[in-house]
Amino acid sequence: MTPDVGPREAALRVTNLHKAFGSLDVLRGISLAAHEHDVIAIMGASGSGKSTLLRCINLLDVPDAGEVHVRGELIHMSFDRRGQRTPANPHQVDRIRTRLGMVFQRFNLWSHMTVLQNIVEAPIRVLGVPRRRAIEQADHLLRKVGLYDKRDDFPAHLSGGQEQRAAIARALAMEPEVLLLDEPTSALDPELVGEVLKVIDDLAAEGRTMLIVTHEIGFARAVSSRTVFLHQGMVKEHGPSRQILDEPRSERFRRFLSGGNWGRPALTTPSQTGESETP
Repeated sequence: MTPDVGPREAALRVTNLHKAFGSLDVLRGISLAAHEHDVIAIMGASGSGKSTLLRCINLLDVPDAGEVHVRGELIHMSFDRRGQRTPANPHQVDRIRTRLGMVFQRFNLWSHMTVLQNIVEAPIRVLGVPRRRAIEQADHLLRKVGLYDKRDDFPAHLSGGQEQRAAIARALAMEPEVLLLDEPTSALDPELVGEVLKVIDDLAAEGRTMLIVTHEIGFARAVSSRTVFLHQGMVKEHGPSRQILDEPRSERFRRFLSGGNWGRPALTTPSQTGESETP
């Protein structure tokens, strides 16, 4: 089962992606496309390959086979002396990564830098943005995520929800074409989840192109345009979110949904218990 892989140029397109760790096949031929303004929710039980998919898209993990295109540009691959697949051009990878913003489960803020410093560092050093302009942009983003009053604080002084909102602002500071969010609420206490989901909801309303690995079924139904359900490293079901979340076709997806936070309000009472562990 393959999501949209037609000829229309996509903001992001992956084709037949495979990834194994030792004898464990984590991704087994995944293909999907995200067009401009798409918000794609990626769902599945633990071990289904959700996080690995995002890491392979931006080459944090190198896929064993398959292709990744960003705005029609293929990320070229080759093989090293040991026969391991590797990017053919590290400079291309560095450039592509500036177009793919990544938000991790556990924030990954630099602990020795203030919130403001975390946000301006990459635009200044990687993109060559003048410092004054980078600070102006950071202040704008901090207001957007509700953290302007925390701009001079260090991450240790923030709550988990504040850290994750700062991490989102840091990713946005690179002006990415596609934002990849890897379970952005999974490391948060339940009462902090809503503030992060509200920021993501606002970004979706702005027309941001996003791939979101999430357990929040109500949120996916309300915010995402399409949902992709992974099972054992393959796309088991996909389609418009409201359609397939209301009327899942496969028994496996129905069982997954019955174990989640189905039916709860998307932004007011989010839960982090939305993943079924049944393989």
